[in-house]
Amino acid sequence: MLFFLTVFSVAAWAQTEVTGVVLDDANFPLPGVNVLVKGNKKGIVTDLDGRFSIKASVGDVIEFSYIGLATQEVTIKNYNKLDIKLQVNAMQLEDLVVVGYGSKRKRDVTGAVTSVKSDAFNRGIVTSPEQLIQGKVSGVNITSASGEPGSNQAISIRGQGGVRTGSTPLFVIDGFALDNSSTGGATNPLSFINADDIESIDVLKDASATAIYGSRGANGVILITTKRGKKGQSKVTYSTSLGTSNMAKEIPVYSADAFRAKVVEIGGQLIDLGGSTNWQKEITRTAFSQNHNLNLSGGADNLTYFASVGHQDQQGILKNSELKKISGRINLTQKLLNNRLKIDLNLNATNTKSERPTIESLIGTALSLNPTYPAYDENGAPSIFADVFNPLIRLDLYEDLTNTNRITA
Repeated sequence: MLFFLTVFSVAAWAQTEVTGVVLDDANFPLPGVNVLVKGNKKGIVTDLDGRFSIKASVGDVIEFSYIGLATQEVTIKNYNKLDIKLQVNAMQLEDLVVVGYGSKRKRDVTGAVTSVKSDAFNRGIVTSPEQLIQGKVSGVNITSASGEPGSNQAISIRGQGGVRTGSTPLFVIDGFALDNSSTGGATNPLSFINADDIESIDVLKDASATAIYGSRGANGVILITTKRGKKGQSKVTYSTSLGTSNMAKEIPVYSADAFRAKVVEIGGQLIDLGGSTNWQKEITRTAFSQNHNLNLSGGADNLTYFASVGHQDQQGILKNSELKKISGRINLTQKLLNNRLKIDLNLNATNTKSERPTIESLIGTALSLNPTYPAYDENGAPSIFADVFNPLIRLDLYEDLTNTNRITA
């Protein structure tokens, strides 16, 4: 009986060679995979063909680990050959922020970086991409110097910049750096981007975060990432928005009756043509804005796609002030050679038509013109005056039309 127990104990602790091969999710051999028997400090790595051989006993747990792949544990039940397949260990998108040419986990970023995803963007009628994050990022001031459609938005990150460099940050669209200059009649360098196509906006605020951009990033960097297709069923999305705009408050001037009384009161010579005209109302209107966007996205294992068409029509509250934009975008991602090669295509085309009146002279004349002058004559045409130019005639005579085509690829 004693002899039997001794033989059993030796058999229970006997070790033998456990062999096998480690593959990735594409069934290719993985060299350099760490193979370790848990509880034992000794381990090996797989060879160039992904093969391994390690001593273990029945009941031992063997751990397979590789950078970027999920760790797998296998309990030895017999000594047959093991075929191990390691899966990709995907990180959650919310844990990543775009930094320069790549991405990092938020906790690993030492510079001042703020990332705003599409679900946190400002809602409502958005006519320019920077309005999506207005008031969302600390240290970033976004203001508009004009209510004109397509007007430039002043953006400053952590205060004003230098005398020679200005304060405008560097804009990078899907890795493509813009030169921050206006294009044609569009005074805003971001006006060619359809706001509905944007997936996320990352703001790099300090020298550490903007280092790879050199002097161009002296005033900070704004990275804009557009939407891409996702593996799965094709999806079609349509969105639209409509809005109206009015002058918030008229600049106070004398009405016709108050003007007549005031001129007589101060002893001036009154020229009264019998009219009662509010010239600010004559040159302004209720402006309508509309946006329409149609998106198509989807993909399979090796190909994903995103395509969009957008139309924007924004009227200004000044008559003859309007911006019309038609944009199209195609984003493709193709994986080849068993995911060893990835090709990305980003193509954006935009046609922008801008119409603007002579804003300075138009507003100045409307504020100073005699309110007793009638706006129109008995035939319904703009009145002609001997001593001043009717601003309504200026609206008919003056045209400032710009047609801009812009393609980035």
